[in-house]
Amino acid sequence: MRKCSRVRGGAWYETVGTRRNGRYVTPKRSGWLLRAREDRPRISYLELLFDLGLIVALSRLSLRLVNDISWLNALQTMILLAAVWWVWTVTAYTTDWYDPEQPITQLIVVGVLLGGYLMAMASVRAYEGMHGFVFAASYVGLHLFRGLILVTALRGHELRVRPLRVLIWFSMTGVLWLGGAFLPAPARLAVWALAVTLDYLAGLFGYWVPKLGRIGAQELRVVGEHISERYRQMFIVGLGEVLLVAAIKFRNVTFVSATTAGLILLFANAVAMWRIYVVYGAEHLAAGLERSTNAGRQALVVAYTHLIMIAGVVLTTAGGEVIVVSPTEQTSSAGLALMIAGPVVFLAGRTLYAFELFRMMLWRLPVGALALIATTPFLHRLPPIGVGAVASGVLLALAAVPRVGRRRY
Repeated sequence: MRKCSRVRGGAWYETVGTRRNGRYVTPKRSGWLLRAREDRPRISYLELLFDLGLIVALSRLSLRLVNDISWLNALQTMILLAAVWWVWTVTAYTTDWYDPEQPITQLIVVGVLLGGYLMAMASVRAYEGMHGFVFAASYVGLHLFRGLILVTALRGHELRVRPLRVLIWFSMTGVLWLGGAFLPAPARLAVWALAVTLDYLAGLFGYWVPKLGRIGAQELRVVGEHISERYRQMFIVGLGEVLLVAAIKFRNVTFVSATTAGLILLFANAVAMWRIYVVYGAEHLAAGLERSTNAGRQALVVAYTHLIMIAGVVLTTAGGEVIVVSPTEQTSSAGLALMIAGPVVFLAGRTLYAFELFRMMLWRLPVGALALIATTPFLHRLPPIGVGAVASGVLLALAAVPRVGRRRY
């Protein structure tokens, strides 16, 4: 028979006791939805399908930034990105806790994918009219959809209270999301900023609910190998956007031109960011989570720092479009800020990631970010291709710094 047990450092998973014809047979009990201890912590095809929605969302958010290069639009876009990233993060936890081979889990992920796809389509005009309602309703609806199915499927199981707490919190913040959709753009921004902040804080503090308490460390625990691979995949997907979005703009131009040089700079940015991210610590994430006494909370903190890095990648993508579309024209103040902000935000997120998980301070990264900020006033006279060259030079220099000793954090 199959029973619930704590394995992999204390996490709740299922133990299978019946085997027929070389395969484990799962009786339909209240815990049938949980991952089995015998399962390999690999990425399923279902999760790869779900990632397509995030690819679309990142492309749409980059497009939104380029259509209106302003501080207000950048802030609005970051709020939308935070909502999109939270959908992906909660779904990553879902496929870590629950068996992705079960039809119920597949229904949840496909339903969330549909909601995320609608969010992506509405994101470009999310602060205008009914587009905002579609974005908010899709966000709230997919969270409630997932929660209701899990609460029903786990009826009679002691872990049923875990999705119940999450469902209650999304029901409360959903009021802010839906209410904000009917407000003017400035008020909508404020209400949605409050709503997404509450969503993130609720996760960090275990979705505390009166009489139900909060999700404990063991209930929140994840499989380090699985969740770390998910984060790595999503960051690489984000880097792909840097190349893809700019390449789409490459048309009706001479191949030997400043536009081609701009594409090469964006390629250099993507490679430099990859090296800074992967070589300096990403491969140690799984081991760090497995060693942690509170891996679930640590994984959430990692999600927050990855949000900052992904935000930097989105800003870099938008800045890359400025370089490719108008490489030799006068650089506007907003365009300059966008091209510098991308690498700076990425480096800030990477610094926090190393410090929070490994308690390591990579001084070279904040120094590089400060160097970019310090040179910004002197870059205004350069064309976008020149500004891009400076930013790429700093990133490549940081990526080329040899590791110190045997530690690569």
